[in-house]
Amino acid sequence: MSASLASPNSGRAPSACGECPRSVSWPSIYSSLPAIRSVHSLDLDVTEACNLACIYCFKWQKKAVHMDEATAKGAIDWLLEASGEFRGELKANFMGGEPLLRFDLIQKIVPYGKMRARQLGKNLHFGCTTNCTHLTDEMMAFWRRFGMGFHCSIDGVPEVQNHNRPFLGGGPSSSAVEENVPRILAYRPQVMARATVSPFSAPALLAGAKYFSRLGFKSMTFKAAVNCNWTEGDFSTLRSQYERLGDFYVDAVIAGKSLNIEEFTKGLQNIHSLEPTSHFPCGAGRGVVLVDPRGDLWPCHRFGPHQCAGQFTLGRLGGPFNDRLRDAFLRYNVVEDAKRDCRNCPAALTCRSWCYAECVDSTNTFYDPGREYCEAVRILHNEVLHVHDELRSTRPEILRRIVSGARNGQAAAAAPGRPERAP
Repeated sequence: MSASLASPNSGRAPSACGECPRSVSWPSIYSSLPAIRSVHSLDLDVTEACNLACIYCFKWQKKAVHMDEATAKGAIDWLLEASGEFRGELKANFMGGEPLLRFDLIQKIVPYGKMRARQLGKNLHFGCTTNCTHLTDEMMAFWRRFGMGFHCSIDGVPEVQNHNRPFLGGGPSSSAVEENVPRILAYRPQVMARATVSPFSAPALLAGAKYFSRLGFKSMTFKAAVNCNWTEGDFSTLRSQYERLGDFYVDAVIAGKSLNIEEFTKGLQNIHSLEPTSHFPCGAGRGVVLVDPRGDLWPCHRFGPHQCAGQFTLGRLGGPFNDRLRDAFLRYNVVEDAKRDCRNCPAALTCRSWCYAECVDSTNTFYDPGREYCEAVRILHNEVLHVHDELRSTRPEILRRIVSGARNGQAAAAAPGRPERAP
């Protein structure tokens, strides 16, 4: 599906800095629902403002454009209606920009959402993706009161963090991160650290994992930013670092440490999964929808008016819903529709497909993530296989626990030294 086929029913592209709607009524919320409901997760861009200036940021601007209270409440009402008969846990995640800059709005929306969900016999959980630089005791108390989640976006060692994610206007951000992370982990020990890996930061990937461990993280993930002009030399460095990261992971789980490096944990589980590989890259546009500060609806937080003149909007709170675009997500089939030979790819066991938005950015389609993505995935796949074979031959009981979803290495006894990697 090309970008040109994704125009919204309304025929309008959202304004780059339009005003938020001042009120959202129940009838207008109902009119903007998708024809096929069961949306169960909502991303809320409560602001486009941010206190960092990340060099790879996919958000199109850092203007003081904020979501107002009426739009935020309307978005919550929309989710509760769009979830239909879904009886699992509904999720609303505050995003931005840096969402904690709008703590004033979050304080109003969470109690409102909890109350409305209870009235409808539903369960709504709130969380937040944060850069960990703007946190107060009042925020932490609020998070504890409502049992809210965190997702920490950090890039690794101070040299990498300060280069990739400086404060807006300049200045290092790592010291603020180091001050706030212990407070978050004291509240939620299993919170995940998410690092974006670029050609600049790839040489420090293992150092980043060790740094996260020293900060107290038990869960971490490293996602390659594929639109960064990777060279063959960069990929060679990435390969070496993944190998060293795999050794670090194996050593930790053999020693009985609780460590979840998502790329390896999920990769090992995928190899042994009895379920077929999903036909969908993720829940974007299917179970997930983003509401931006203006009340416009998007498939997920990675989409916005900067892509193809806003052609990927799903509509607007109170306006017509773009069922034609959503149908493209509902009917998506990686194996059948991919522009690359996914069926015969050696990494098919561990690759659960790509990001829709990265496909659009790389190749202007939904079905081709580009050469750089596939190369990075194959490099990782080879290391997942190495980790799998090593655990299977030396500590099969640990592999079984990981595959079954048990906490990594939790009950494993320490083992003698493991064999060195073959040259």
